[in-house]
Amino acid sequence: MNSATAPESAQMPDVVELTSGPQPDPFVDALSLLASELSGIAARIQELERAHLERMETAAAKLREQIAVDLKNQHRVELQSGIQVIREEYEQQLRLATAQWEAERQSLSQDLARQRNSSKLSQEVEQTEATLETLQETIQTMLDNPTVDLSRVMQEKARQQQLQAYLKGLKFDV
Repeated sequence: MNSATAPESAQMPDVVELTSGPQPDPFVDALSLLASELSGIAARIQELERAHLERMETAAAKLREQIAVDLKNQHRVELQSGIQVIREEYEQQLRLATAQWEAERQSLSQDLARQRNSSKLSQEVEQTEATLETLQETIQTMLDNPTVDLSRVMQEKARQQQLQAYLKGLKFDV
């Protein structure tokens, strides 16, 4: 029977095979588990990328703000420094101009004092005043005398006006 049973058993399916049906593929469950794990990992990677991008944008915004503040501070310092330099230059020029004006004022004051003390000028004023008084008396005498030509009186009057103008100039200089 041995020989007769051997070919039959090769043709006959196993009882276990007939009762259990097709066996599930062990790789399908593993592949499905792997796919779900990969999907979870991909979702976590995307979440990490999004969180990282948000942190980078926040950090970039903070960095831009800090750079803007630093630049403003730097420009403020440079502006203040420039203002200080200009102020110092202006004050230096003002001091120089003040010193020059003071020297010129003193020089003019000294000239004025010399002019006032000048006896020559004082003598000229006195002499001109005396000449004017004499000329006034002469004109008055000529007007009282009907024989004197009117043209002669007008000449003396013009001379009197010239001397008065000259006297005013002398007194102004004094």
